[in-house]
Amino acid sequence: MSLTPLQKTFPAIGLAVALAFAGATPALAAGATELSTGPVAAGATAEAEGLGINQAILDGEARRGSSLSTGAAPRALAPRPEYATLPVYVGKVGDQPVRLRIGPKPDERDSVRGEYSTGRGPGVRLLAGEYENGAFLMEESDDGTRVSGNWEGTIDASGAVRGTWTDAFNPAIILPFFIRPLGELVIPPFDMRPDSGVTYAPPPPKSSIKGW
Repeated sequence: MSLTPLQKTFPAIGLAVALAFAGATPALAAGATELSTGPVAAGATAEAEGLGINQAILDGEARRGSSLSTGAAPRALAPRPEYATLPVYVGKVGDQPVRLRIGPKPDERDSVRGEYSTGRGPGVRLLAGEYENGAFLMEESDDGTRVSGNWEGTIDASGAVRGTWTDAFNPAIILPFFIRPLGELVIPPFDMRPDSGVTYAPPPPKSSIKGW
């Protein structure tokens, strides 16, 4: 199995993390709006599950638009000085505003690295991604050692990217995202003009952290 973009950029993320999410089948989590802060707790008893208590709690959280994750939040990562001058992208993940600083990887073609912050909470999340023929794939880490989320989308003619963000700890949590360049353009536009010979953007590459 080849290394994922995030593992190449931040080697502390091991192959075991990638294999941990193999075979997950995501489904839309209606109303969920927050990014996960950790793995779902596994301490629920069989009796409680039989009574439907846990599902009722999850359903209530989904309706309120809060995070479905019940794991402890990692210590917030401080922004990296080497990323301070990277070009900026802005947009939203779900209903949360995000601000990304991303730039080309120095040793790889068609790849980016950087960090981003959300409208809530301190710190940043690390990013590593790649693009090809209008498709875009990016992984993030909220603690510098594990993959916490996956970004999959397509690039339009302006260089903006639209797609879905998936919680790596709970693949049932899927949020739409949209990001656009604020100034310098890092992710190349994809030419979708009728006379360009390209009629649609290809589907995003399959995420390697799911074992594909």
